Amino acid sequence: MKLCGLIFASYSGRIYQFNIILEMKQLLLLLLLTIASTSLSAQIKEDTARMKSDSVQVDTVFGQKEKLMKESTKKRKKVVVIDTVSYAQEYKRDAVKLQWGLRGGVNFGSFNTVDINNVFRVTSTGLPQFPIVKDKFLNNTQSAVGYLGGFFVRMTRGSFYFQPEALYSQKGGKFDILQSNGTLFKRVNGSFTAIDVPMTFGIRFRQGRVFAGPLLSFPMKFNNELEETLKVYTSNDLKNELFNRPSLGINIGIGFEFKHFFIEGRYEKGLANFIDYELGPANNPSNFQMIPSQFQISIGLVK
Repeated sequence: MKLCGLIFASYSGRIYQFNIILEMKQLLLLLLLTIASTSLSAQIKEDTARMKSDSVQVDTVFGQKEKLMKESTKKRKKVVVIDTVSYAQEYKRDAVKLQWGLRGGVNFGSFNTVDINNVFRVTSTGLPQFPIVKDKFLNNTQSAVGYLGGFFVRMTRGSFYFQPEALYSQKGGKFDILQSNGTLFKRVNGSFTAIDVPMTFGIRFRQGRVFAGPLLSFPMKFNNELEETLKVYTSNDLKNELFNRPSLGINIGIGFEFKHFFIEGRYEKGLANFIDYELGPANNPSNFQMIPSQFQISIGLVK
């Protein structure tokens, strides 16, 4: 019986030890599973966060590319379509366009006079002064400043246009008078007003245009200095006899237009004498001839 009790006790002790070892293995397995699940959960969260970050970066890259594409599109130059139609074809293709406008500016003018010698000074009766005094008229190319202003009508077809105008213009210039001993007697600053009717034919190209045409000028009134100077050499009424009316000339120029505003420069020259007048006594006259020319700078509006 004692032997059986010892055997049973020994066997019970081994079973208890075995249970303890089994429980320790279960606890160790449970601990390993817990650690593994924690690590896996952390890895999943990290991967998820990385995917969100990558998604944001991708969206940012696409947004920047789209922004750059829009900016490059804005910066692209407009395509310039070159019209290869000839002037003749354009003239036939387009209808006549009617416009009107105003123009004003300044004249820088000069007198082209013929040099004449031995011009007698006369009295109010038309006879030579006593003692006899003879002077010499010389040309002077110095310019004088005047003004102009008026309106015009423009008829355009294709690149060609015709533009008649009506202008009120003040023109001026200078000439010298020398005494018989060669000293300067007087430098005359002459000017006169006129109604000018230029008729220009032009060609337009983009914002520019070139033109040329004839000019009719109707001189009206000269200044006191010119009148007082010439009265010394004639007894006639200068106001009614001095000018040749009308006088023919030409004008040529170039202009630039910016919508309804334009600026232009012109050169104008007479083809005939504005003044062709006899000075001195009737029995020994001298012809005083003068052709004015001027360079004009003007601005205006066209509609």
